Amino acid sequence: MNQSSLVTPTILITGLITLLVTLIGDTVTAATDWHMVWLSGASLLVGLEAIALRSRMVAGLHETQGGAVRYLAVEVFGLIALARIVATLGQGRNGWAAMTTWITDPLAAFDAPFLFCLLTLLTVAVLSRSGIAAIAALTPNSPLKTPLQSLDMLFYRSDAIARRQAAVSALSRAVGWGGLLMIVTLGVQYRQHTLPLSTTGWMAIYLAGGLSLITLAQRRALLADWQSDEADIAPEVNRRWQWLSMSTIGLVLVLALALPVQVAPLVPDDWQETLLLIGGIVLLCAMILSLLFIGMLSLVALLPLMLLMILSSLMNTSANAVTSIVPPILPPSVESTPPVWPGLIFWVCIALLTGLAFWTIVRRQQWVKQGWPQLYEWITAARQQIKQRRRDRRWRLSFGRRPTASPDPIRPPVDIAITCYHAALRYAADQGYPRQPAQTPAEFAEHTVPQLAEAGEELRALTLAYHRAAYAGHASDPVERQQVRTLLRRFRQKIMQRRRVRKI
Repeated sequence: MNQSSLVTPTILITGLITLLVTLIGDTVTAATDWHMVWLSGASLLVGLEAIALRSRMVAGLHETQGGAVRYLAVEVFGLIALARIVATLGQGRNGWAAMTTWITDPLAAFDAPFLFCLLTLLTVAVLSRSGIAAIAALTPNSPLKTPLQSLDMLFYRSDAIARRQAAVSALSRAVGWGGLLMIVTLGVQYRQHTLPLSTTGWMAIYLAGGLSLITLAQRRALLADWQSDEADIAPEVNRRWQWLSMSTIGLVLVLALALPVQVAPLVPDDWQETLLLIGGIVLLCAMILSLLFIGMLSLVALLPLMLLMILSSLMNTSANAVTSIVPPILPPSVESTPPVWPGLIFWVCIALLTGLAFWTIVRRQQWVKQGWPQLYEWITAARQQIKQRRRDRRWRLSFGRRPTASPDPIRPPVDIAITCYHAALRYAADQGYPRQPAQTPAEFAEHTVPQLAEAGEELRALTLAYHRAAYAGHASDPVERQQVRTLLRRFRQKIMQRRRVRKI
């Protein structure tokens, strides 16, 4: 059976983790001068990439593209580089100023902000991967090739049901521990007198998201149990589950928003010191146990060396007494400035490897492969639009007007009366009748008619035909077209005869 979509659980898991990181970042910002907004954005990216990486690993895509181990190494290196970038951006100007000391001392890059960001992002990646793995486990049993009604079949089904119940319990515990961490963080902010006004809103959002994730997991587990038993699921069941989930979440939101903004601490002040003391003792015990564990590992690693020293001492028991060797007196060391070029070359190589790691990660994303052609089309269209606007602007600056967006190359036909009228005026101007540049065609015709004598009648008739065609919108019929042509021909003949008479 097909697995349900993982989009909604992915959004819920990454959103809840990012919300917790944001609250912790606000607390750290109030105590230091760091800006943790970059850490929130980086945690969101790391959570989504961790979920996508697990999905690709399960699908077996990396085995065909060069191996999962190599890509996992790229992911770890990219995570370290991202933590260093986030720590530098979070420190602001102090972070950029501290980068000058890295050239001569590369180990100075491993400062407290970097370690905090690295630990936070690593925790986000592990939690995101574990959460989506728990959601992915809520699937129906795969069909058996030989479905035998035997004791093995019953154990197989009970084991699958137990695994699904364990996944739901793990998600519930994770949401509960996240809520406890939020309460502790808000308590620390309250003690620092920096409790923001949006505290109730953050708590309501976390409660809504956590309950949505838990109800979604329970619903998928129940549906998987029914589908494993090959039972028919009625649509009313899904609808009832959705309404019940929405009602529960809405009720929690209303109760959370109804609380006062300035919430008093849940633990009295007298108990807070005791709880902090108990927490410190627990952390001290954990540190001691960690040191003991590290010491035991170191002892196991040094056993061959200790055995070699014991054997060497036993072999030298019969030898003469070893004369003490006086170490030579060394001259006092002179402080010297460390060279710059080795550190510079080291960081250039680190920058190249970081770019290669980020490019490898981005290149494997399916949404990048699908969205790159569309992005290229958008960029091309935007570039063409910018070029068109630049051409229009140059045209307006040069000619004082904007050209038409799409000029029509096919001009509408001009009436024969208009053509003959303008042709008669041009012919009169060519034959020596003066025309001023400021005169309109109507003014020139009115000024020229008294000088034409016999040809003035034809020009008046052409003017009337022009007025009917140009202003009244009257199209000339075939008879009128023939009359207009005849008038223009007679006008030219009379102008020519008048010119010959003047020459004689």
